Amino acid sequence: MAKVAQFEKGKTVVFGPEGFARVESIGEKVVLGNKVTVVDLFVLDSKMNVTVPLNRAVERGLRHVTSKASADKSLNALANERNEPIPWNRDGRLLKDRFAEGEISGMIEVFASLIDTAETRKLNDGQRTLLDRVRKAYAREIGEALGLDDETTQARINAAIATRIGPAA
Repeated sequence: MAKVAQFEKGKTVVFGPEGFARVESIGEKVVLGNKVTVVDLFVLDSKMNVTVPLNRAVERGLRHVTSKASADKSLNALANERNEPIPWNRDGRLLKDRFAEGEISGMIEVFASLIDTAETRKLNDGQRTLLDRVRKAYAREIGEALGLDDETTQARINAAIATRIGPAA
Protein backbone atom coordinates (compact mmCIF):
# COMPACT_ATOMS: atom_id res chain seq x y z
CA MET A 1 0.00 0.00 0.00
CA ALA A 2 3.06 2.29 0.24
CA LYS A 3 3.01 2.84 -3.52
CA VAL A 4 -0.38 4.55 -3.30
CA ALA A 5 1.13 7.54 -1.54
CA GLN A 6 3.49 8.05 -4.49
CA PHE A 7 0.69 8.99 -6.87
CA GLU A 8 -1.83 11.73 -6.13
CA LYS A 9 -5.16 12.40 -7.75
CA GLY A 10 -4.92 15.10 -10.40
CA LYS A 11 -1.15 14.77 -10.91
CA THR A 12 0.36 14.20 -14.34
CA VAL A 13 2.42 11.02 -14.61
CA VAL A 14 4.18 9.07 -17.34
CA PHE A 15 2.53 5.75 -18.15
CA GLY A 16 5.25 3.91 -20.06
CA PRO A 17 4.90 3.93 -23.83
CA GLU A 18 1.30 5.16 -23.63
CA GLY A 19 2.67 8.58 -22.68
CA PHE A 20 1.32 11.11 -20.26
CA ALA A 21 -1.67 10.40 -18.07
CA ARG A 22 -3.54 12.16 -15.31
CA VAL A 23 -4.29 10.22 -12.12
CA GLU A 24 -8.07 10.25 -11.74
CA SER A 25 -8.28 8.09 -8.61
CA ILE A 26 -6.59 5.36 -6.61
CA GLY A 27 -8.57 2.80 -4.68
CA GLU A 28 -9.13 -0.82 -3.91
CA LYS A 29 -11.34 -3.26 -5.78
CA VAL A 30 -12.08 -6.93 -5.31
CA VAL A 31 -10.99 -8.85 -8.39
CA LEU A 32 -11.53 -12.61 -8.47
CA GLY A 33 -11.86 -12.61 -4.69
CA ASN A 34 -8.62 -10.71 -4.11
CA LYS A 35 -8.38 -7.12 -2.91
CA VAL A 36 -6.31 -5.17 -5.43
CA THR A 37 -5.13 -1.55 -5.41
CA VAL A 38 -6.08 0.00 -8.76
CA VAL A 39 -5.28 3.33 -10.35
CA ASP A 40 -7.66 5.09 -12.74
CA LEU A 41 -5.78 7.07 -15.37
CA PHE A 42 -6.80 9.38 -18.18
CA VAL A 43 -4.22 8.86 -20.97
CA LEU A 44 -3.78 12.29 -22.55
CA ASP A 45 -2.58 11.30 -26.04
CA SER A 46 -5.31 8.75 -26.70
CA LYS A 47 -7.93 10.54 -24.59
CA MET A 48 -8.77 7.24 -22.97
CA ASN A 49 -9.63 6.22 -19.41
CA VAL A 50 -7.93 3.08 -18.12
CA THR A 51 -8.13 1.25 -14.82
CA VAL A 52 -5.03 -0.79 -14.03
CA PRO A 53 -3.85 -2.65 -10.93
CA LEU A 54 -1.21 -0.37 -9.40
CA ASN A 55 1.48 -3.08 -9.34
CA ARG A 56 0.89 -3.82 -13.02
CA ALA A 57 0.90 -0.10 -13.89
CA VAL A 58 4.28 0.32 -12.18
CA GLU A 59 5.60 -2.73 -14.09
CA ARG A 60 4.45 -1.08 -17.33
CA GLY A 61 6.37 2.10 -16.52
CA LEU A 62 4.02 4.25 -14.44
CA ARG A 63 6.23 6.91 -12.91
CA HIS A 64 6.36 10.56 -12.00
CA VAL A 65 7.49 13.12 -14.55
CA THR A 66 11.26 13.48 -14.41
CA SER A 67 12.81 16.11 -12.17
CA LYS A 68 14.14 19.44 -13.39
CA ALA A 69 17.72 18.26 -12.75
CA SER A 70 17.14 15.04 -14.72
CA ALA A 71 15.56 16.99 -17.56
CA ASP A 72 18.58 19.30 -17.80
CA LYS A 73 20.91 16.29 -17.57
CA SER A 74 19.01 14.55 -20.38
CA LEU A 75 19.30 17.59 -22.65
CA ASN A 76 23.03 17.64 -21.99
CA ALA A 77 23.22 13.90 -22.73
CA LEU A 78 21.33 14.39 -25.99
CA ALA A 79 23.74 17.13 -27.03
CA ASN A 80 27.03 15.61 -25.91
CA GLU A 81 27.00 11.88 -25.12
CA ARG A 82 28.07 9.52 -27.85
CA ASN A 83 27.07 5.87 -27.64
CA GLU A 84 26.95 3.09 -30.18
CA PRO A 85 23.63 3.49 -32.01
CA ILE A 86 21.03 0.86 -31.24
CA PRO A 87 20.75 -1.23 -34.40
CA TRP A 88 17.54 -1.20 -36.40
CA ASN A 89 16.64 -4.77 -37.17
CA ARG A 90 13.83 -5.75 -39.50
CA ASP A 91 11.02 -4.22 -37.42
CA GLY A 92 13.01 -1.98 -35.08
CA ARG A 93 12.23 -4.16 -32.08
CA LEU A 94 15.36 -3.21 -30.10
CA LEU A 95 14.64 0.50 -30.37
CA LYS A 96 10.92 0.10 -29.77
CA ASP A 97 11.50 -2.08 -26.71
CA ARG A 98 14.00 0.40 -25.25
CA PHE A 99 11.51 3.25 -25.76
CA ALA A 100 8.68 1.14 -24.31
CA GLU A 101 10.54 0.85 -21.00
CA GLY A 102 9.25 4.35 -20.36
CA GLU A 103 12.38 5.79 -18.72
CA ILE A 104 13.87 9.07 -19.86
CA SER A 105 17.30 7.45 -20.27
CA GLY A 106 15.80 5.00 -22.78
CA MET A 107 14.07 7.84 -24.57
CA ILE A 108 17.41 9.65 -24.94
CA GLU A 109 19.16 6.50 -26.21
CA VAL A 110 16.50 5.91 -28.86
CA PHE A 111 16.27 9.59 -29.82
CA ALA A 112 20.06 9.96 -30.12
CA SER A 113 20.39 6.69 -32.02
CA LEU A 114 17.80 7.77 -34.60
CA ILE A 115 19.32 11.25 -34.91
CA ASP A 116 22.77 9.74 -35.49
CA THR A 117 21.37 7.31 -38.04
CA ALA A 118 19.58 10.14 -39.87
CA GLU A 119 22.92 11.91 -40.22
CA THR A 120 24.43 8.96 -42.09
CA ARG A 121 21.48 7.80 -44.19
CA LYS A 122 17.82 8.38 -44.91
CA LEU A 123 15.50 6.92 -42.25
CA ASN A 124 12.90 4.39 -43.35
CA ASP A 125 9.20 4.91 -42.60
CA GLY A 126 9.31 2.95 -39.35
CA GLN A 127 12.33 4.88 -38.11
CA ARG A 128 10.76 8.24 -38.98
CA THR A 129 7.54 7.28 -37.22
CA LEU A 130 9.43 6.18 -34.10
CA LEU A 131 11.59 9.33 -34.18
CA ASP A 132 8.46 11.51 -34.29
CA ARG A 133 6.88 9.54 -31.44
CA VAL A 134 10.00 9.70 -29.27
CA ARG A 135 10.51 13.40 -29.96
CA LYS A 136 6.91 14.18 -29.01
CA ALA A 137 7.13 12.17 -25.77
CA TYR A 138 10.51 13.67 -24.89
CA ALA A 139 9.32 17.23 -25.59
CA ARG A 140 6.25 16.75 -23.45
CA GLU A 141 8.29 15.39 -20.55
CA ILE A 142 11.00 18.05 -20.76
CA GLY A 143 8.41 20.81 -21.05
CA GLU A 144 6.48 19.50 -18.05
CA ALA A 145 9.62 19.02 -15.94
CA LEU A 146 11.11 22.42 -16.73
CA GLY A 147 7.82 24.31 -16.84
CA LEU A 148 8.38 25.46 -20.43
CA ASP A 149 5.88 26.22 -23.18
CA ASP A 150 5.96 24.15 -26.38
CA GLU A 151 7.95 26.67 -28.39
CA THR A 152 10.68 27.06 -25.77
CA THR A 153 10.83 23.29 -25.25
CA GLN A 154 11.31 22.69 -28.99
CA ALA A 155 14.00 25.39 -29.09
CA ARG A 156 15.92 23.68 -26.25
CA ILE A 157 15.66 20.29 -27.98
CA ASN A 158 16.68 21.76 -31.35
CA ALA A 159 19.71 23.41 -29.72
CA ALA A 160 20.75 20.07 -28.19
CA ILE A 161 20.36 18.34 -31.56
CA ALA A 162 22.34 21.08 -33.32
CA THR A 163 25.18 20.62 -30.80
CA ARG A 164 25.01 16.85 -31.32
CA ILE A 165 25.25 16.92 -35.10
CA GLY A 166 27.67 19.85 -35.21
CA PRO A 167 27.85 22.67 -37.72
CA ALA A 168 26.43 22.10 -41.18
CA ALA A 169 29.07 21.22 -43.73
